[in-house]
Amino acid sequence: PDTPATRLGLYGLMLGLCGEEADAIAMKAKIVEPTKDFRLGIDGVMAGYLLLTGEKGVDLIDRMKLEHTYVVDESGKPVLDDKGKKQAMPFSETYAAMQALRFLWTYGDDRIPKPRLRKSMRLLLDRSELADLVIADLARWKDWSVQTRLMELYGAEDYDIPSIKRAIVRYMLVSTKDKPKDAMKDPAHVITGKKYLAALRLKDPKTVKDAERFFFLQ
Repeated sequence: PDTPATRLGLYGLMLGLCGEEADAIAMKAKIVEPTKDFRLGIDGVMAGYLLLTGEKGVDLIDRMKLEHTYVVDESGKPVLDDKGKKQAMPFSETYAAMQALRFLWTYGDDRIPKPRLRKSMRLLLDRSELADLVIADLARWKDWSVQTRLMELYGAEDYDIPSIKRAIVRYMLVSTKDKPKDAMKDPAHVITGKKYLAALRLKDPKTVKDAERFFFLQ
């Protein structure tokens, strides 16, 4: 209890690298605590927990932090506030979970299989406030399974935001570039990406042009 909050994230990662089952239990207790406020270092605790627990830990993070916009207890029941209403999930908790997934993708040494991490990240497409960041991650992670879904989200309610639209266009652009150099024909995701880009150019030429200019500068 006396550990400075500024050290929690670091200690969580350290325990993830060298800890034991008892440490995973302690970190889990910290993660599942209902909270209304920003918790410094909780992303490091989540990442350490995932290093120790693997796919089983991802299931917990999904259930507690990613699948709902409200706080739930470990059994999945909503945590109610003083007025008997569902307690909103703090944005910081969801973002911390997202950061933990990113950490495992980059530094987890395949402790958790890549397809499993992609599955968790895709859950966050339901959160429009994070959509542009999620779409960028899915493009970097070469998850082309959501091409059609992103076209459905383009300009939809809560997603009619320039940053999200540009992220979708860039996702499609990246998908068209992801093909083996010696391939005799384009993979299915390349063909689909080109088709959707053509449709977006007709629907929203300015956004596509802006996104293409930014894309080629990178």
